[in-house]
Amino acid sequence: MAMKHSIQLIKPDSRLDRFLARHLSSEIFTYQQILGMLGPLILDQFFVYLINMLTTSMVSSSGQDSVSAVSLVAPVNMMVMSLFTAIGSGGSVVVAQYKGKGDMQKMRYAAGQVVLATFLVALAAAAFLFTFATPLVNLLFGEAELSVRTKAAQYLMGMSISFITFSLYQGTFSVLRGTGDTKTCLRLTVIINVIHLFASMLFLNVFKLDILGTTLSFNLARIIGGGAAVYLLMSPRGSLGIRLREIFRRDFPILKAVFRMGIPFAAEQIFLNGGALIVQAYIVPLGTVSIAANAIGNSVLSLFYGAGFAVSTLAITVIGQCVGARNIDQAKRYGRQMIVLGTIMEVLSIVVLYPMLPLLIGLNHPEPETLVLIQRLMLYAILPLPFFWASSNIMPSTLRAAGDASFTSIASLVTMWTMRVGVGYVLSIVLGMGIRGVWLGMAVEWAARSVIFWIRFSGKKWYAKKAIE
Repeated sequence: MAMKHSIQLIKPDSRLDRFLARHLSSEIFTYQQILGMLGPLILDQFFVYLINMLTTSMVSSSGQDSVSAVSLVAPVNMMVMSLFTAIGSGGSVVVAQYKGKGDMQKMRYAAGQVVLATFLVALAAAAFLFTFATPLVNLLFGEAELSVRTKAAQYLMGMSISFITFSLYQGTFSVLRGTGDTKTCLRLTVIINVIHLFASMLFLNVFKLDILGTTLSFNLARIIGGGAAVYLLMSPRGSLGIRLREIFRRDFPILKAVFRMGIPFAAEQIFLNGGALIVQAYIVPLGTVSIAANAIGNSVLSLFYGAGFAVSTLAITVIGQCVGARNIDQAKRYGRQMIVLGTIMEVLSIVVLYPMLPLLIGLNHPEPETLVLIQRLMLYAILPLPFFWASSNIMPSTLRAAGDASFTSIASLVTMWTMRVGVGYVLSIVLGMGIRGVWLGMAVEWAARSVIFWIRFSGKKWYAKKAIE
């Protein structure tokens, strides 16, 4: 709603109006539509990261072993979630391209297939994780303290149950983003995260349930959020009005298109999070202080690139609809503009948030030694952020939205394993830089991704792919 008012404040035919129209308007979108989609996405991302940071601080109040346990298994959670998130992302591309093409019936069929597929994948993954949580934690993090491993296994089991209902939320969310209905996405985000925040306050701060409280708050929020998502998707008053038969109807050409877009991204996310697991594994011997500093630092850093991720999500909708309409010139134009817009968002985020850094870190109750380390790590990430983050993280969305899924995934995997894992290991372990080397490796990865994706975007192969017929 705030974005709507801000657009109205732009006086017609003013210098700002002409500037925005020249750079963001086209025969497919007006700049008002672009900003109207971006506003809720920014609020969405900022809200998610803020709530995550606040809940991390609540977990931290239970002790460093608790926050370390959550941090250790975070890549495992992300690896499993990436399976149905990837299907949803592939669905976003297909839905966006059908909308750009003007085929509303197939757009609804695609939406139904995405929701069903994400739910089935999450159900299978949850059963596996719940059954093998303890041996998996002991296998991956055997060098961690016993109290940390015990809490990590408890957390993993509780989170695995929440994946089932969260998949309904994620599938619906991906479909709505593909259509450009970012306002409904924001409503869903507010519902699920406000419930999560207040449930965390109740279970962690009042009842002092520690890890059990964290998993209970996630499950409660995701049950309600998943139910709300399905209701909004199927409501006749909604933007799609999906019917049950469109969810359970098997449309193999559409499913093929969804999985053709989603499977490379799923493989990418699995191996990316596998790399993150390896990074976590060689962080463990560095001690609990390093584990906690890495967890808290990443939680705070997420606020700095939240607005950038909003632009990355917007790129899928905008580029996907341009390609669906077979307007490649506008797809290329908006691809460049998304990078510019993302860079502006990163600079503004640093200007606004950096002065608040002591407060943001302090919310997590770090011990003095951990506090000093976190402050140093944040500098390693914030300095390269405006130069490399946008092109390394928004450009892949542009390429993927056009159907160039395989190259994007392969390039992401190569840079992850050679830079973040390989260079990070050399710097942190071989050269003895500790956790600082891990964060420097992350900055090197951003730079390498930027170069690779700009070269790909400058050619013609990325828009020669087809997601739909």
